[in-house]
Amino acid sequence: MAQGKKLDDKTREEIKAFYALCGNMNETARKFKVSVSTVHKIVTEEKDEVERLRIQKKEQWIEEAWRTINLYMQHVQDPKVIAKTSARDSAILIGTLHDKMLKAQELDLKRQELELKRKEVEEAGGAATRVVIVNDVDEMRKVLHERCQDDSDH
Repeated sequence: MAQGKKLDDKTREEIKAFYALCGNMNETARKFKVSVSTVHKIVTEEKDEVERLRIQKKEQWIEEAWRTINLYMQHVQDPKVIAKTSARDSAILIGTLHDKMLKAQELDLKRQELELKRKEVEEAGGAATRVVIVNDVDEMRKVLHERCQDDSDH
């Protein structure tokens, strides 16, 4: 199979940056008119750097979103705006903000939960441990019976 022309460093960096932003290899390949395997190779060669770029882009987007939110919050707190706002619109705004605050807390708790699970796995030293939740009492009894049988055989 014939090889294409070698990509210059600038293009490789642009591919990494674009992929870090969109996270889609097919879209990145189309934009830069290269194969998906080329994008995959560039991205996996410097996986840590690409992941760092992805995190940086997400943080930039989040910062921009917060700036916009803060500007809007200043706007809706203006006494003139408050005086012109209907009770219905005020209730919608308050409800939406409350929902977003709860969602942010939920996401934070999920992150904490994932971090705890990751630490548990690391502390287990790679030992194969799992927790299985079974809603069927008969199935649970069967599993316990099998484990007891296995233990007594050893």
